[in-house]
Amino acid sequence: MPSFQCKIATSNGSVTNKNLTADTKTALKKRLENDGNFVLEIKGPDRLGHLLKHSNRLRRFKTNDFYSFNQEFSALVRAGLSIVSALDAIIDNNIESELTDLLKEIRTDIKTGESLSGAFGKQTHAFPKLYVASLQAGEKSGNIPLAISRYIEYMKKTSETKKKVISASVYPIILTVVSLFVLVFLFMYVVPAVAGTFLDTGSKLPLITAILIESSTMIKSNLMYCFIISFFIAAGCYYFKKSETGQIYIDRWKLTLPVLGELYRAYSTSKFARTLATVLGGGLTLVDSVHISSGALNNLFLKQRLETVIKHLTEGGGFADSLSMENVFPKLAVRMVQAGEGSGALEEILNEIADFYDSEVDTKLSVLTSAIEPALMILMGLLIGVIVLALYMPIFQLAGTVS
Repeated sequence: MPSFQCKIATSNGSVTNKNLTADTKTALKKRLENDGNFVLEIKGPDRLGHLLKHSNRLRRFKTNDFYSFNQEFSALVRAGLSIVSALDAIIDNNIESELTDLLKEIRTDIKTGESLSGAFGKQTHAFPKLYVASLQAGEKSGNIPLAISRYIEYMKKTSETKKKVISASVYPIILTVVSLFVLVFLFMYVVPAVAGTFLDTGSKLPLITAILIESSTMIKSNLMYCFIISFFIAAGCYYFKKSETGQIYIDRWKLTLPVLGELYRAYSTSKFARTLATVLGGGLTLVDSVHISSGALNNLFLKQRLETVIKHLTEGGGFADSLSMENVFPKLAVRMVQAGEGSGALEEILNEIADFYDSEVDTKLSVLTSAIEPALMILMGLLIGVIVLALYMPIFQLAGTVS
């Protein structure tokens, strides 16, 4: 998350400079104004300074290492060890790694009087906000091991869903890439080699063969221009995607896709509901929980809608009503939230929502994978079949003429 240099005037009239992190300038400005501050200037993000500052941390530690650390740390604290003693034991028993280096800094901060969540919160480039919030909730409740156990369970569930999405995408991607390489090979080498033989005969070629040869010749003779144009198009798309406007547009477009949009919305609903249930279980307020949970979504459009939901909540509105007004998540999920809100069992309902939409994602992925694999094979088979037919038709025509 980028860091911004902010110059703000507080409610008591003092002017201060702060370095704060946020997804965008707009989101940061709204957050500061909602806290009662007057924003004088926002500079950044200072990407070069951020890279230099954390150049030794660009390689994130492995998820399995982080998972193992949390299990060990939770067990040691539950056994009665102090925070510092538990960190000492883990650091001494582990080999040097990115995570160990971070833990040494965290241990030093705690020894100087920093809280556990505060020490982890200083390493925002490495640890998720949700993890820091879970530790903070554990400190408030006096049960840090329980807070860590909740986070471990959250990691397991989200990791399982993520693995399902990735595994379902691998085969279609491989099939598409291989098919494209086959088409490029035919256009660049096979068609030009056969075209010379056909043109030497001087006979009139079938229309489909003439179009194929002309397309192949045009691509091969303008290959450099094609690469240059493709490069500029890719660069333009990349910078458009990196801009705030472009990112919002693309994230909104993802949700409107015919089949993939429903799948993406179901995945986002599951992730948000599970994150929110985890944070609420730690004892944080609903407003703070929604704010932290929105950060877990990799969708700027949904984050903006949730910022409006947070505004409605601070004004005294209901959670389900706010979600319904902003049309953030599916209607069924909103109705379930309304039921949980009314019965006082919002955390349990959110876990049920997450489980339900996890199964929805699993089902939709299975159906989509089953449909897309034969569809891609048929499509690529037709394209390659048309090329082969176009190459053979002059042979058939020549054979008929000779006869």
